[in-house]
Amino acid sequence: MGKLTLRLIKYFIGIITLVIVFCFLSVSIFLSFFYTSMQYNDLKTASNQMYDAMKNGSEYSDVISKYEISSAILLKDGEVNTLTSTKMGTMSIIKNVNLQKLSIKGKYVTPNEEEFLYYNNNTDMGDIILLKRNSFSGEYMRSTYIILAVIFLVALLISIPMVSVLGKKLTKPILKLQNASLDITKGNFNIDVDINTKDEIEDLSKSIKVMAETIEKKNTMQRDFIANVSHDFKTPLSVIRNYSEAIYDDILNEDEKKEFLKDIIKEVDRLNLLVVDILELSKLQGSTDILKKEYFNLSEFLLDFKSAFRMKLEGKNITLNIKSLDSDIEILADGNYLYRIIYNFIDNAIKFSKEDSTVELYVKDEGRDIKISVRDKGIGIDNNYIDDIWKRYYKNKTSGGMGLGLAICSEILDLHNFRYGVISKSGEGAEFFFFIPKEAFKRKSS
Repeated sequence: MGKLTLRLIKYFIGIITLVIVFCFLSVSIFLSFFYTSMQYNDLKTASNQMYDAMKNGSEYSDVISKYEISSAILLKDGEVNTLTSTKMGTMSIIKNVNLQKLSIKGKYVTPNEEEFLYYNNNTDMGDIILLKRNSFSGEYMRSTYIILAVIFLVALLISIPMVSVLGKKLTKPILKLQNASLDITKGNFNIDVDINTKDEIEDLSKSIKVMAETIEKKNTMQRDFIANVSHDFKTPLSVIRNYSEAIYDDILNEDEKKEFLKDIIKEVDRLNLLVVDILELSKLQGSTDILKKEYFNLSEFLLDFKSAFRMKLEGKNITLNIKSLDSDIEILADGNYLYRIIYNFIDNAIKFSKEDSTVELYVKDEGRDIKISVRDKGIGIDNNYIDDIWKRYYKNKTSGGMGLGLAICSEILDLHNFRYGVISKSGEGAEFFFFIPKEAFKRKSS
């Protein structure tokens, strides 16, 4: 029997116990109160009927039998007269009782520990005192307790098997999810969690399945990332080692040594850039208050990219066209990080564009937002890769890099709360863009 089933049985037994205890208390307190109130009302009615009969000189024995009166007494001027046929029995009941000090109604226990209810009706003929044995506190209570105890036992006998079956039905899909979770921890992401319960357990199974697919994709990308890192580190390290050995063995002339040392410095710089990118990405992902936002002029900011890419543009004879809006627009952002985003967009556009082509950096007023885009006419991006290019472990086979540039850009844009995206078709170029919301720009006051 499973732990959940045992817990359900405990809860069910606890609930039944509470219900039975509540019933016991209700019978002992409330039902007794109502029963006693009804008996007092009966005694009052009987005494009124007996008064009417005595006043009219008619028989009242039927009233005594109808209301099961144990004893009836007429008290007038201190004289006690019994109104029932059993005078000796009546006198034994009221023995040691001061009848003149009785309240209107109440309980009386005889020396023999018999409990009676009485009602004292004050009339012009004298006090008519009726007594009736209180049977509720005796046999009635015992019978009620026995019935409740039997109900409790029967409920236990019926509920335990039913709860056991119900517990197994509930725990079966949960155990299935547990096994699936254990499979995921072991690296098995091809799990069977098809559960049709039409409730939260089914929703949980769907969430676990999505989680398994996501983790599998992340693991695949991480393996690719490690392979890419190893390759991108191994190549320059191999160059550095081989060139260093050649210099150490003194097999080169002075000009060759300078060329080799130049290449070693180049490869060291390349390794340094890779490390800086990895550290920068980790810093962006681990902090939310890293940005230093301030207002700056958008047109002046964009014009700086002409000079920044002059050498690369001339190397491939590519033209960079910059189309901005009014010169009085200022945006609120971290200028250094925003520069890095646009720099990365333009750098990729130049890298994947053909010679003698054009790259466009333009700004468009979208009403509530300002759209900044970098568009090229290069090789484009295959639709299969569009959703992955912003991810940390993605690497385009033709890029020659680790693919951390766009991952860093996405983290910076997320920290700014700027929407971003890419539009591209293979062989038709690409457009990378992001939106600056209305609350993050203003027009410079004249």
